[in-house]
Amino acid sequence: MKRPENFDKIDNEIIKIGIVDCRIDVSKNGFFVFGDNKWDNTILFEMNWDKNQYNVKICVLGEGVAGWYLHQDLPIPKSLMKTSTDFKEFVKSNILDVASKVDLTNIEYYRAGATNLYAETVFYEVLSSDGVTKYKVANLNDGITNEWSCSCPAFVYSKETPRTCKHIKSVKN
Repeated sequence: MKRPENFDKIDNEIIKIGIVDCRIDVSKNGFFVFGDNKWDNTILFEMNWDKNQYNVKICVLGEGVAGWYLHQDLPIPKSLMKTSTDFKEFVKSNILDVASKVDLTNIEYYRAGATNLYAETVFYEVLSSDGVTKYKVANLNDGITNEWSCSCPAFVYSKETPRTCKHIKSVKN
């Protein structure tokens, strides 16, 4: 996958995650997310466009790229790289995942803990295979759980644990 042309357009964008205004700072290595005046740590997303993978790294403010990896070699979801809005949703979902594992308000390496982010539900509108019907997919992430739901009948009657459907799978991929 090539680096998206719109990638630089999200530099210095502010996205609200819970009660925290987060600033995206595009860099040579990928991008940083800062919880402006709320976190003592920052999150570095190292994007390897050639391998279609990314790493999530926790860095101490003022220490550059020095830090520790929370996730490595995750696949870049191509569907969330198409527009700046999609990309911001990718950032939000990753930050909520990080917040469920790391206390971003304190500088404590390798320590898991809850943060001051509150539950957030992200909604997606997904077209059915007929190309006409639209279903609402919701992702509730409260920093501890990560629950998905869909308004389609397949989700309602799903026997999988956790319940899922092709619409949720398409959003995740």
